[in-house]
Amino acid sequence: MTNLQLARQWDLDWLRVLVFGVLILYHVGMYYVADWGWHIKSAHTSELLQNFMLLSNQWRMSLLFFISGIVLAFCHQRMGTWQLIKAKTLRLFVPLLFGMYVVIAPQMYIEMLDKGLITMSFLDFWLAYINPNTSLLAQYQTEIGLLTWNHLWFLAYLWVYCLVLLVLTQIVPLRPLLAVLKTKLSAAMALGVAIVTLFVVWFMLRQTYPSTHGLFDDWYNHGKYFSVFLMGYIFALLSHLKASVVRNRHRLMAVALIGYMLILLDKHGFLYFFSQHFETNIWVRSIYGMVVCINHWAWMLALIGYSAAHLTSPNPQLRYATTAVLPWYMLHQTLIIVCAYWLKPFEISPGIESVVIIAFTALGCYWGFEVIKRNRALCVLFGVSQQDKTCTPKTKYQTV
Repeated sequence: MTNLQLARQWDLDWLRVLVFGVLILYHVGMYYVADWGWHIKSAHTSELLQNFMLLSNQWRMSLLFFISGIVLAFCHQRMGTWQLIKAKTLRLFVPLLFGMYVVIAPQMYIEMLDKGLITMSFLDFWLAYINPNTSLLAQYQTEIGLLTWNHLWFLAYLWVYCLVLLVLTQIVPLRPLLAVLKTKLSAAMALGVAIVTLFVVWFMLRQTYPSTHGLFDDWYNHGKYFSVFLMGYIFALLSHLKASVVRNRHRLMAVALIGYMLILLDKHGFLYFFSQHFETNIWVRSIYGMVVCINHWAWMLALIGYSAAHLTSPNPQLRYATTAVLPWYMLHQTLIIVCAYWLKPFEISPGIESVVIIAFTALGCYWGFEVIKRNRALCVLFGVSQQDKTCTPKTKYQTV
């Protein structure tokens, strides 16, 4: 592998923190958005809200996997494969297990209360929830009973992808492959490969394997997210690709905005003369797929480009957020659901209620992390490194 100078790449930290911030707002929106299922729903739902949420749900999770692939590549420069597997297991799998057994339990408890399916205390529910042989709520059980990961599916998928990719690097010799890619793979060609790969995944798997986040039956999401994760790993090792993204960030953003507008026009029926043939005409379906895939990559790369061009300096808030982002991610959805359920009987207007939920969630995450970072055991359970070691390099790119 290439010998990279190891230092912090702050633009990635900025972008990751900002995307996780969007995720918190997105999950608050899921409580109010019309027609999209979630764990609990407000009595006041909005169809208009879909327009804003569609802006990010095309690329938000993919961008996190892409950044994770970049970070893995940089970490792999300074750590051996098996050492890195151990580190990723401690960082991802341990918090996943703890989250499933402890953090997620109130979410499912409140969801079942809201649906009128249980009346028991939380302690009684939790004892049944962690028992793989429970008979409670049989219709909601899987092979491991009621135990679930809800929004923590990202940790499960990321851990598996890290293991698979790290093992692959032991099988496939990377040095000669990278040498070829550096000389033969232009930025335009790389973007074409990325779009075509996603298009093949979209065309072949999207309808047959709708999203489940269940790991073993979620082949469309695996095709999309693992390919993005792998490309993030390669992107990190080919510096000319990021330099090109930074130079072309304005063009990428223009394409992204056009893609978003087309998606909105289609959603509101303005392209019905075209969309009515989606199920019967392979060319129409292919055009839809290309719009989705180009929009997907344009947003991700535009945001990578803008962050690399403008978000290059750290500050105390970013240093805090970089360490706190995983505990905040683990805690936020439980806090949203607890607060929303508690406020429901008061019938507050959605505008005021949503502000209260956001404030409660932010304060809960903040105080939760303040407790976590002071306790060694909790640091392990929430994936926090007490030394906050850095793995990513800082590289200067031309920004004109």
